[in-house]
Amino acid sequence: MLGENSLPEQELKTIYQEFVNEFNHVEGVFNILKRFIYLWDENIWESLFNVHINWINPLNILNPPLKVPVSMLLVQAIRNGIQPSKLIEDDYHDSNVYLVDYETFHNLHTFLEKLYSLNLGCELVEDDVWALHKSDLPERVLGGLELFDDFMGNLFLGDDFFQHIQSVIWDEEALIFCKKIQNLFITFLFESINEKEILFSEELEKVVVLLAHCSAVSSDSQYIDIPDVLRAYNTLFKIVNTDITHLVNKKYYTGFLICKDCNELYPLLENESPHDFSHCSCGAELEYLSSNNSNHPNDNQIFNGD
Repeated sequence: MLGENSLPEQELKTIYQEFVNEFNHVEGVFNILKRFIYLWDENIWESLFNVHINWINPLNILNPPLKVPVSMLLVQAIRNGIQPSKLIEDDYHDSNVYLVDYETFHNLHTFLEKLYSLNLGCELVEDDVWALHKSDLPERVLGGLELFDDFMGNLFLGDDFFQHIQSVIWDEEALIFCKKIQNLFITFLFESINEKEILFSEELEKVVVLLAHCSAVSSDSQYIDIPDVLRAYNTLFKIVNTDITHLVNKKYYTGFLICKDCNELYPLLENESPHDFSHCSCGAELEYLSSNNSNHPNDNQIFNGD
């Protein structure tokens, strides 16, 4: 269970103190630790992990497979030589150096889907996936980092971004710091480490690695240093603590709400989603009827999820 550790309290204190003794000279490290504990106290980590262990890929629910919009972020990555490759994914697990590859970018989409599901309090349906993948949220996160929710307008990540992100190198101390703080967090989160916990840890770790690379790029640096790692964690913690429902593209909710009692239909406006409404004017529950966005042949393709 999340938040209830099998390790004795004294042993946890010892692990924490060893980390602090090694990195207390790092400006900003205590703020990161406080933000992690805050999310723990608020049960946000537990809630997100519960979504993770019960996750059913929404792309695999329907038969035939659900079609969703092309991800411009992934298209740009592929155009710049960041190709889907099982070999690269295996290298991620075998290497002592964090890599950024296609799977790292794709992992961000999966993470945002789970976070959106958490914010909505339900499994995603087709129009939810469209609204998320047709938004500029991934670009906001990678380009704006901790300012992702303040950025106004579309943020286009050009070829220079993708070329630079592949060329940055990890500073050795930053690499050690990143691995140790990740291990510290996972030690405090879980009482035991099994397959689900490992996959959850790796998913968060890949998000942090991608954000650290983006931080170095935004600083026009060729090296990832400890401040980049701290900025990555600050961004991750802010994303996890943000209701992203207002950052999706609501115009793709083109269906109707129908009242189960009076059968009244509510067509949604462009800036509305079915999640903005709790009940009908008569007090009864509302059901959302999707308009089947996958009928838009020029605006979608099969989006392969995990």
